[in-house]
Amino acid sequence: MGAVSMDMMLFRPALALAPCLMLAACSGEPSESDMRTLVEGHTRKALESKGTGGFRQFDEFRKQGCVDARGKSAGGAQFDCYYAATFTPQPGRPAVTVNGKGRFTRTDKGLLFEDLGAQPK
Repeated sequence: MGAVSMDMMLFRPALALAPCLMLAACSGEPSESDMRTLVEGHTRKALESKGTGGFRQFDEFRKQGCVDARGKSAGGAQFDCYYAATFTPQPGRPAVTVNGKGRFTRTDKGLLFEDLGAQPK
């Protein structure tokens, strides 16, 4: 067997970990980006149904943490997650920050969001 380069020695362990990382991404808690996308969509629909359209996206969104919620129902991986979201409800009005909680469930159709409440900060 020939000489093995240092690059190859570093690459092999990373290659061996790749399938594990992909599985963790599919079954672990949602990323901040996934959470933001789902919560923004839910907020947009909720505000439009109240006749206060115009919401496009959050000014800021921060994932604060998640806890495993599998014991709460039979199904895929479930996490109750906390977040802080800042948005401007109407042009010209001050921005509002809310602390929210949502249940994120992984299904064969993707990640689902259930709103568990939000409180103004």
